[in-house]
Amino acid sequence: MKRTLKAALVALVVAPLFIGQISAGQAPAGATGQCKDGTYTTAATKSGACRGHQGVDKWFASDTAGAMSDASKTAKSSNTNPNSAASAPKAAAAATPGPMPAGATGQCKDGTYTSAATKSGACRGHQGVDKWFAADTGASAAKTSKPAPPAAAPAPAPAPAPAPVAKPAPAAAPAPSSPPRETATRTAPAPGATAGSVWVNTDSNVYHCPGTHYYGTTKEGKYMSEADAVKAGARPAGGKACSAK
Repeated sequence: MKRTLKAALVALVVAPLFIGQISAGQAPAGATGQCKDGTYTTAATKSGACRGHQGVDKWFASDTAGAMSDASKTAKSSNTNPNSAASAPKAAAAATPGPMPAGATGQCKDGTYTSAATKSGACRGHQGVDKWFAADTGASAAKTSKPAPPAAAPAPAPAPAPAPVAKPAPAAAPAPSSPPRETATRTAPAPGATAGSVWVNTDSNVYHCPGTHYYGTTKEGKYMSEADAVKAGARPAGGKACSAK
């Protein structure tokens, strides 16, 4: 009786894991693997799935435990490697190459894309940069930060205007020379006088009327009519014509 109960319990425990017949056949729905004795198993992990059935012959499903183990290893590696966190935002795409995502600034040599702002270190851990699409902000900033040109020297002050030079006063016109004074050199009038004639002093070009002191008595002179004397440019002595007397 005890043996019968024990066999029944074993059957209840093993029943969910092994479905189908002992002989090899069509895999039932939900089967994750086939054991070497031809039975099928629905175990979630490959490890220990066919224990007591000669081991695993074929495995249909992915090994969840193995995947979880790999994921935990990757997480542990990321926590212990400080460079992985720094490089995380730089690798913007998956490891397999694909279409360029929006905002990508470059493509790495392994086919992934990066959205790093600068080219330096953008593809660290991805075999380096293959193509760079954006301008290198760091290099552009270094090029544009040029020293300011020196300030222009102040313009020299304009020279003071020269003081105006006073013009010399025009020289005064020389005073007209006074006519030479009449000098009598004769004691008696020169001969040749006619009625109504005047005596013209040819040195001074002044004519004298009959009966005056210098009539016919200057060193140089001659008799002529008053009209002829005026025509010759002579002027009357004392400014008064003889005909007016």
